[in-house]
Amino acid sequence: MKKLIFIAVLIMFIPLVLSAKQPKLKSATIEPKVAATGDTVTIMVEFTGKVKDIKEVSFIIREYPYDYPRTYFVSLKDKKKNIWVLEGPVPWDAYAQSYHLDIRALDKKGKEIVTKGLEKQSTGRTATIEFKVKY
Repeated sequence: MKKLIFIAVLIMFIPLVLSAKQPKLKSATIEPKVAATGDTVTIMVEFTGKVKDIKEVSFIIREYPYDYPRTYFVSLKDKKKNIWVLEGPVPWDAYAQSYHLDIRALDKKGKEIVTKGLEKQSTGRTATIEFKVKY
C-alpha cells in the first residue's frame, strides 16, 4: 500500500517538476537584416515553454548602450508558440554601420535566461542579432 501511495504522489509531482524548468531560446531573427533609416524592421524571438513562463523580453544596442533606451517586446497571442515580437522603424539618426542587438529575457521568477556561449556578455545574455543600417 505504501508503494502505491508513493508512486501516486510521484506521478503527481512529475508535471510540476517539468513545468518548473526555465524556458530556452529557440530562435532570434530580424527581417530584413539590412535596412535604411526609416525602414520598418521586425524582430522575433521564440522560446520553449509557454508565454506565461516569461516575464519580459528586451534588447539594447551593444554599440550604444547609453544612447538608446532598452526596448521591450510584446508576446504574440498564439497559445501554441512562445513568440515575442517587436516592430518599428530604423531611427532617422542611425549611422550606416553594423549593430549588435543584445536580447535579454527574464523568466517568470525574474531570472535572466542565459544561452550557452553568451554567459560573459554584459548587455544581454539570451541572444544577439547582427543588423546593418545602410543609406
